Amino acid sequence: MAPDYEAFVGDEVENRYPQWLAGLIALAGEHGVTGGRALDVGCGTGRSLVALGLAGFEAAGIDPSRGMMAIARERLGDGVELEVGGLPDLPPGPPADLVTAFNDIINCVPPRQLDAAIAALAARVAPGGILLFDANAPLTFTSFFGRTFCRTAPDGRFMVWESIEDDDEGGARAQLHVFHPDPERPGNWTRSRSDHVQYHHPDACLRAALAAAEMELVLVQGQRDSGPRDPDFDEEIHCKRIYLARRP
Repeated sequence: MAPDYEAFVGDEVENRYPQWLAGLIALAGEHGVTGGRALDVGCGTGRSLVALGLAGFEAAGIDPSRGMMAIARERLGDGVELEVGGLPDLPPGPPADLVTAFNDIINCVPPRQLDAAIAALAARVAPGGILLFDANAPLTFTSFFGRTFCRTAPDGRFMVWESIEDDDEGGARAQLHVFHPDPERPGNWTRSRSDHVQYHHPDACLRAALAAAEMELVLVQGQRDSGPRDPDFDEEIHCKRIYLARRP
């Protein structure tokens, strides 16, 4: 799945993602955390760890996918700490000045595990440190998850994102089908498929989970799909909420 998913989000990852990450990390700086140790939960193929390193953090990453972690290791070299694990049961480790969960990570957590997931993130934040994450809003589920569409990659891969029925817990489900040209049989294809499920967590539930984890909520911003962040969230125009909370 890992290299196929990288190809699927290719244009966005290459052109918009670095700028988006830099802006979020700068937001942490505006609230007093400009360096030190960072922990990126759900680090995937390591692009967020690159951004954290460029910003001056000593960054470590955790992700449940060994395939993603293999790409991250190739991208980052041996000098970055990487560990296999995921929410809500993070492996123990030292506290970090900045804990991040970027790009829909919290939406992969079912509602029944939300409180435990936020508590696990908060437990890794050092006193005075910051927890920074995004959460997809209803607009994402009606637009991206709610439709079926196709993309192509420069190497000839043909990709179909197929929206399917919700799961039993109300999670939005989709399947990514990737067709690879078969070099041994011209005109034929091989197919890989990955399943994707995300859950919408209302703002009130996220606020309650942060309060239960004894985190001080500093701000909630609205993220437009086109890139800009706004100081207030509007369900009609924002695809994500950005949450920044502090450990007292």
